[in-house]
Formats: sequence, structure tokens, C-alpha cells
Amino acid sequence: MHLVFLGPPACGKGTQSAALVKKFGYYHLSTGDLMRKEIATDSALGKMLKKNIETGVLAASEIVNELLKKDIENNRQKSILFDGYPRKVDQAEYLDAVLKENKSTLKQVFYFDIDAEELFQRILSRITCKACEAVYNLQTNPPKEDGVCDSCGSHDLVKRGDDNEEILKNRIKSFYEETAPLREFYQKRGILTVIDARAPVEIVTEQIVNAL
Repeated sequence: MHLVFLGPPACGKGTQSAALVKKFGYYHLSTGDLMRKEIATDSALGKMLKKNIETGVLAASEIVNELLKKDIENNRQKSILFDGYPRKVDQAEYLDAVLKENKSTLKQVFYFDIDAEELFQRILSRITCKACEAVYNLQTNPPKEDGVCDSCGSHDLVKRGDDNEEILKNRIKSFYEETAPLREFYQKRGILTVIDARAPVEIVTEQIVNAL
């Protein structure tokens, strides 16, 4: 049973992914994580992806698709929660084809509905643990102890380099131009559920669990 979390940056997809992984044991497939791992290798592809992330421009579908297909094949026996993919209609069609090759399909797509102004405030309040990459938001989902990661106890909580207003504007623009059409794409297939992402974290989780 595979799911997709669809929504703009900082809408809460990562937080809700962690909740479903803990509750139901999903394999969390984040293209952002896949790209950051590739960047860490300092390969030619990694350098190209780093430039995309630093400017807020979406990576080419061919590159993302290559990373994604490999990860799906390595985890074909698991229920996968796709976070941050697909980002375009052509990627959605590619995902359908890859899942079909692996004799599976998508069960449900959740669209995280939230306005741009709140996104700005959220992303500027976001911090990440450098040790385990857990993500927190100082407004909506802060660590239980100030400056300490709930997951691993690290004190190294930092803002990501791409969390600034200029890059955020590019990312939101890219989302509404290239990703938002997926809402209609999946709605026509009858597998789309719209979530009020402005609600408190626990309420958003409840909306998702009730819809499954």
C-alpha cells in the first residue's frame, strides 16, 4: 500500500511522514534525502543537485527519476510513503510505470493545503538536526527540550542553507507552476485527499489516519 504526500515546502510532509512511519511502519522515501545523500558523495551529479537546491530550482526529472527507481527497487517489498515526489505530471506518470513494473500501485495521495504566507513563516522557523536529519519547526513542532534533538539527543540543531526568503520564493513559485497541477491529476483518478495543513500537528495526523 503506497502513499504520496503532496504539498509545498514546509507544509508538514516530513513531520507527518515520521508519524506514519512510527505508527504503521512505512518506508519513507524522500527525494530530498536521496539528493542530499548524492550531494554528500561530491559526485558530478551531486554537484549539479547542490546547485539546484541552493537556487530553489527543481532538479531535472531524469535525474530524480534515476535516484527514485533505484530506491524503489531496493525496497520493493515494503509499503512506501513518497515524500516530495512526484513534483510534475511527467514524474507521476513515470512513478505509475515503475510501480507497475514492480507489480504495485498507489493507494492514496494526500495534498497538504496551506497558503503561501504561512509557508514563509514556517520555513524561516525550521531547524534540522545535523546528526540524524530530524526536522523541527520552532512555531509548530519544536524539540521537547530547547536546542536538543528529540530523536538522537544531539545539540547541533541548525537552519538549512536553503531556508531563506529568496530561495523559498523560488521553491514556492516552482511548486505552484509545476507541482500544483498534480492535485487535479490525482483528483481525476479518485485517490486524492485534501488535508488542512494549517491545523496543529496532531490534528493533521488525525486527518490522515482517518482517511486511510
